[in-house]
Amino acid sequence: MSELLDDDVQTLRAALDSSAEDVRITLSLPRKSAEKVLALLDAERTTGAVVIPIKEVFTTTEAATMLGLSRPTLMKLIEAGEIDHVKVGTHHRIPAEAILSFQRARQARRDKAAKALAEFSNQIGLVD
Repeated sequence: MSELLDDDVQTLRAALDSSAEDVRITLSLPRKSAEKVLALLDAERTTGAVVIPIKEVFTTTEAATMLGLSRPTLMKLIEAGEIDHVKVGTHHRIPAEAILSFQRARQARRDKAAKALAEFSNQIGLVD
């Protein structure tokens, strides 16, 4: 870890040790670290869940497990172009960002379907 990140970690730890509810600090992060923090905050804001990948590229088996899919289903999604991937030799690898993007898109589709179902239920008088 760089000295810059060490200082930022210490600053953040000190701020969290205070009794304040909101934590306000200024950090100087390398771009790659700032992108990771942004992805983390965006994931928490949009899905309420926080997933911190320990690596940037996953095997298809790992990605399928993370997405709650079977590996064959994941392969069909890859072949259909719904999940980005990279080829390493003959093997498919799934970038962490592609997993997150697919989760966001899937949640958006689910939200849209739930809204449409609620509107339809209201129209036919199932729900007041």
